[in-house]
Amino acid sequence: MVAWMDRVTALCINVSCVKHEKLTMMVWQMFKKKCKSITCIVMVATIVFVLHNLMDLTLNDKDSAAKFKGQSKRQADFLLGAKFNMNEQHEDHQNNHSTPHSTHAEEHPTNKTIVPENERLQQFEQEQKRRKDLIQTVCEERRAKHAHATELYDDTQRHIYVVDKYKLMFCYIPKVGCSNWKRILMILEDHSRTIDDIDSREAHARNKLKVLRYYPGKQLENRLKNYRKFMFVRHPLSRIVSAYKNKYADLSVFRVAPRELRQYALRIMKKYRKKPTKRELTTGENITWSEWLQYIADPTEQKKFDRHWKEMYKLCSPCAVDYDYIGKLENIKEEADFIMDKLDISHVVRYPDKANSHPTNTSMGGIEEKFKEATKYQLKRISEIYALDFRLFGYTNPFLNSHEDTGIKDTIRNYTEQ
Repeated sequence: MVAWMDRVTALCINVSCVKHEKLTMMVWQMFKKKCKSITCIVMVATIVFVLHNLMDLTLNDKDSAAKFKGQSKRQADFLLGAKFNMNEQHEDHQNNHSTPHSTHAEEHPTNKTIVPENERLQQFEQEQKRRKDLIQTVCEERRAKHAHATELYDDTQRHIYVVDKYKLMFCYIPKVGCSNWKRILMILEDHSRTIDDIDSREAHARNKLKVLRYYPGKQLENRLKNYRKFMFVRHPLSRIVSAYKNKYADLSVFRVAPRELRQYALRIMKKYRKKPTKRELTTGENITWSEWLQYIADPTEQKKFDRHWKEMYKLCSPCAVDYDYIGKLENIKEEADFIMDKLDISHVVRYPDKANSHPTNTSMGGIEEKFKEATKYQLKRISEIYALDFRLFGYTNPFLNSHEDTGIKDTIRNYTEQ
C-alpha cells in the first residue's frame, strides 16, 4: 500500500507545474489520509488529472513533461501515456463532432493521414514512367529533325561514374547534390567507409571512381546496355542561382576554388564591370549577380560554359542514354531512398538526411526575386540556352511566354552547330 501511495504521490507532482503545485498537493493531502484502498488512490489520481486539465496545463511533448519538477524522461513517458489514455475517448468525441475547419487532425499526429507504403511506391513508379516518357517524346522530336541528336556527348563519358561491383552507373551534374552521390559511390566501392569519413575535397578530387570513358569500345557499349543507370536534375534557374551563390558569392569557397573557376571570375570582371580596380582585375573577387546574368546571357560565352552551369542535357545525354531512373533535387531525400531501394544498395548506404547535407537550394519564389534584376533580353537568352533542360525534365520556366517557340528553335539550332 505504501509503495502504491508513493508512486501516486510522484505522479501527482509530475502533473503539476510550479504555478499550481500548492493547489494540487493540497487536494492530494486532503484525501491521502482517508484512502485505504488502491481504488481510492486511483480515484484521487483521477481527480488530480481533472484539475490539471481544467487549469489548462496541457503537456505538449515528452520534453515538456520532463521539465516539470526535474523528473526523468522515463517518468515523463509514463505520465504522458497515462494522460493520453485517460483523454482518448474525450478527444475522439471532439474529433467526431468537429466542423470542416477543425484543426484536431493537425494537432494529433495519430490522426494524420499516412499514405500506405505500396501506394507511395506506386506513385514513384508512375512518376518515373512519366519522366521517361517525356524525355522519349522530346528526343523523338529532335531525332526527326537531326539524325545525330542521340549521339553521346564527350562530357557525358566524363560524367558517368561506373560501379562494376553493383553493375550501376550514375551521371553526375554539378550543383545537383553530386557531392553526396560521389560519397555514396565511394562507399559502394569500399564498404569500410562512411559518409562522414569523406570530406567534399576528397569526394570531388580524390574519389578514385571510374568514369565511362575509362572503358574501351565494346566494354563501354556493354555497360550502357546492361547496367542500371540513374541521374538527378534540378530546376535550371535554381541551378544558375546556386552556381553563383556557391562559387562566387561565397568568398570562403571562391578563394580555394580550382584555378579555372577563378579564371571565369576574372573574365567576367574584365568584360562586364565598369572601371574595375587593379585588385578586382587581379583577384576576381565579388562579382555581382548583375554581372553574372550578363555573362550567362552572353551568346559568345555559351560554348565555353563550365560544367557547374552548363546545360544538363549536354552533361548526361538523356537522348542517347536510356536512364532507368531520373530523380529531382527538389525531392532529393525521398527520391534517393526510392532509387537506392530499387538499385538494391540501401543495405550498404543511405542518402544522408538534410541535417547532414549542405545544398545551396533556393525556392521558386526566391528564384523569381533574383531574376527581377534581369533585363528582358537576358531572360529571353537564358530561356533559349536552357530550353531543352526545361522541356526534357519537365520544369516550368516562369519567364517563358511569347518567345517559347523561338527559344526552342534557337537552342536546337545551336545544338546542331556544335
